[in-house]
Amino acid sequence: MDIAISTACFYPEVFTEDTIKIIAGMGFKTIEVFLETASEYQEDYCKRLKENADSHGLSVYSVHSFAIQHEPFLFDKYGPRKKDAWDTFLRVVKGAEILGAKHITFHGPSRKWFGNEASELMDIAAEMDSLAESAAAHDVSLAWENVYWCLSHDPDLMQLVMDNTTSPNINFTLDLKQANRSGIPVERYLEIMGQRLVTVHINDFSPGSMCLLPGRGKVDYPALFETLERTGYQGPFIIEVYRNNFDHYDELAVARDFLMAAGSKE
Repeated sequence: MDIAISTACFYPEVFTEDTIKIIAGMGFKTIEVFLETASEYQEDYCKRLKENADSHGLSVYSVHSFAIQHEPFLFDKYGPRKKDAWDTFLRVVKGAEILGAKHITFHGPSRKWFGNEASELMDIAAEMDSLAESAAAHDVSLAWENVYWCLSHDPDLMQLVMDNTTSPNINFTLDLKQANRSGIPVERYLEIMGQRLVTVHINDFSPGSMCLLPGRGKVDYPALFETLERTGYQGPFIIEVYRNNFDHYDELAVARDFLMAAGSKE
């Protein structure tokens, strides 16, 4: 079992490039790099970040951009705005390729599409195909994440979109806290994601606490791991929490060890 971590856990206290040494010092081997702003999508920045990760023995599994700045506008009806969003997306894709990532964690269209006519969903599906194929040219897949404020909060809408896509390069990211915020059981999302699930953002929650470190809430991790094993999931479990969910960095290592124990079959 690979328990990984997102650089986003340290935002905004630590710059992305400075998280590498901290993460390696805690014994993690796999990371998701969260590129927090446009300057971090630049090729030179990603090359330096890749060298830094390599020198610390870290493998970049996936990349997450500051999606709210551009991803909803990839589906926009205003041509110049959509072009700007595409230009940004392609920089993110190139950055992911440089970093050696396999996947881009992708939020996709926002909730503004909720309840629109079927023709709108067809347009979204066509755009998803174009985005996925553009990413495929750089050996990176689009890993569509369930997100509370996005169309992807609703599994039924996700299914309608997927029913009208053709690209084999559309995969999925499952986020536990986002499923909880949406009020949807993880199992329902897994019905849509199936064999295309490539990333799991792992965290915890309890009544009144939207996001907690693993082990501090009500999630039944042994049951979760068994459920995911039945789907055939073989990817990492990436700890993704907010900076205000812990006081000291070593609590992240404790959470990792907790998850390793929860997933042990001995």
